[in-house]
Amino acid sequence: MVYRRPQKTLKGLMAALLSLSVLLSVSSCMSIMEEMLDIYNSVEADESTGDTDLPIETYESLPPTGTYTSSTAETTELAYSFVKESCVYSVWYDVSTDNPADYDWIASEKAYALKGVFYFSSPLRTVFEARLLKGDEVILTRNVNMYDNVTAEADFSAGLEGLGTFEPGDYTVELYFDGELVAKTDIMRVK
Repeated sequence: MVYRRPQKTLKGLMAALLSLSVLLSVSSCMSIMEEMLDIYNSVEADESTGDTDLPIETYESLPPTGTYTSSTAETTELAYSFVKESCVYSVWYDVSTDNPADYDWIASEKAYALKGVFYFSSPLRTVFEARLLKGDEVILTRNVNMYDNVTAEADFSAGLEGLGTFEPGDYTVELYFDGELVAKTDIMRVK
């Protein structure tokens, strides 16, 4: 019984402190909301006259880091010589990590897709034809659309073509612009 009275007093004090903290929290939230409403109303009023005292923030856009497509983009006229000179290099990509491959062969059971990527020194807006060759034979072709980006990704999927995986052999990807060869990857050997 002796301990009951201090516990009861302590519980009452804690309840009072908790109630006070809730009241202060609600009060501070209300004052923040009132300030935001005042700012909004002043901006809305100033927009009609064009006068605003609020600072205008500007942001710099970062350069694109991936492949982006747009259905509204239009192809511009490019000269083959410009496109050929703009092609910096080509590399095979590991399709599971989507990073440059650090190998030059792959087991046939893991060769469900082959991806050659071509890098350009300036953004291009055009359409390329990519050809996947096994030895000297064209196995698959596809269009590679570029919309103001610097990489042309020629991704060939054996599964989507009903092949399962690619058969053993030496594979390369050729990139064509207006029917003329721009670049070719090194050999990726499927074993």
